[in-house]
Amino acid sequence: MEFEAFTASALADYLGGIAEVRDRLGDPADLEIVEVGDGNLNFVYFVTNTKARERSVVVKQAPPFLRLVGKNWPLSCQRMDHEVAALRRFGALCPQHVPQVYHADGKRFLMVMQHLSSHRILRHGLMDGVTYPLMAEHLSTYLAQTLFFGSDLYLAPDIKKQAMSGAVNAELCKITEDLVFTFPFEDHPSNVYSPALPKSALERLRTNDALRMAAADMKWAFMNHAETLLHGDLHTGSIMVNERETYVIDPEFAFYGPMGFDIGALIANLLLAYFSRDYHGRLNGGDPAAYQEWLLDQTVRIWNGFSGKFLALWRDHESRSGRPFIGGSADSRAVDAYRAHFMRRLLADTLGFAGCKMIRRIVGMAKVAEITRIPDAELRAQIEVRALRCAEALLVQRTALTDIEHVVLLARDVEHDAIAQR
Repeated sequence: MEFEAFTASALADYLGGIAEVRDRLGDPADLEIVEVGDGNLNFVYFVTNTKARERSVVVKQAPPFLRLVGKNWPLSCQRMDHEVAALRRFGALCPQHVPQVYHADGKRFLMVMQHLSSHRILRHGLMDGVTYPLMAEHLSTYLAQTLFFGSDLYLAPDIKKQAMSGAVNAELCKITEDLVFTFPFEDHPSNVYSPALPKSALERLRTNDALRMAAADMKWAFMNHAETLLHGDLHTGSIMVNERETYVIDPEFAFYGPMGFDIGALIANLLLAYFSRDYHGRLNGGDPAAYQEWLLDQTVRIWNGFSGKFLALWRDHESRSGRPFIGGSADSRAVDAYRAHFMRRLLADTLGFAGCKMIRRIVGMAKVAEITRIPDAELRAQIEVRALRCAEALLVQRTALTDIEHVVLLARDVEHDAIAQR
């Protein structure tokens, strides 16, 4: 049977037939249903009781195709099972930053979940120049808890391998392998970019051997380093915020992969927001500098906060178990040295993945609004070139950038050089 998206009346009837959802929402006749999905994959509905608007849910349904492209790019609806499982797993590990799943229907490939009606998409807030005082604290906590507790540093090896066997998400991983690590570095028909973007910038992606080799290294790591359960698409459009709370949503790309991929995706989006702020911050005569510095400060706080919390979880677990990961005494110098080595490698991975993610958003299929909403094509291209320069440096120099402050200096230098050339 061919897939058809729900009509409002059909969805109201469906929800009314689920006791736990009806108890939450009330009479189906009182429901207001709006389809709001503007993402790449799924249909998303806000469902609200018009007589008691605090009674609301979100319904998400997976069609058998990539919504961004249409029926010419078929996908299995089973991806919704992966997303539900990931939300429940992450919710168990970090409940304060993951929305609740109220109901899942494997036959209709949908779920009913918590409606974060007092929150907004982080990307939109950043475009408007909103500062969120707890954002870095919350996101560093989310990263530390989800990445640590899903890894071999915490789980018994047999438990980790059993979990991996049930979390194979090959179809969506293939999308990432192609759209993030492969197509942007070749003249592929799926690539979409501003006509004002200099041809030299595109040629550099395709002909710079050091850059292409670095991207290949990151692709290999993505495909083979099954370190922990990842969100898999942790950009600023997958985070809901207000001044008090932060929630991570939409883990449909969840899979077991390298820890740095989630952290790198988040840092990439903060850096794209940083470079695009040179346009958005100047609207109505504003000065972008202060907010740009806030974005860089958030980048530092997220990495440093994550690193500190991750190491604290690691030390506490080894202290409780009495068995350090590398063997031997838990208080030996080798244990501390290994932890430091591990975090240096993780930062290098993070920066390499961030570079790939930034390049993908400039020349690949799926864009970010802070770039695409710059109406002046020449100005947009200037900002995109800065982002590409930064991304290349992150990839090629990832092992030389030994702390997050070096990344901030790199981004700042790229921005200042561009401004000085005006």
